[in-house]
Amino acid sequence: MDNDKNTGVDPIDPWAFGLTKVAYAVDETLDLLSIGRTALYAAVKRGDLKRVKFGKKTLFYAADLAAFLARLRRLGELDEGRIDHEPRQKCKIDLPGS
Repeated sequence: MDNDKNTGVDPIDPWAFGLTKVAYAVDETLDLLSIGRTALYAAVKRGDLKRVKFGKKTLFYAADLAAFLARLRRLGELDEGRIDHEPRQKCKIDLPGS
């Protein structure tokens, strides 16, 4: 099994996410992820997504985008598992004069 030597995890296949290029420019990345520029750079700042500079051009490798999407999927699945399916109890609040 080939592991990414930097992270020790199995690499994610970009083709599985429909990514056909090796790297994407910022505007392409925004379209692919359906997010805004501010959210994209917030993800970069948090370390959730890597960017590379080629001269003045900022690029995002397809493999990094695929890994980012896979992490989002896992987080979404974890959040779904945490949803409390029990009905919430209603609280009665006694207000003065009622």
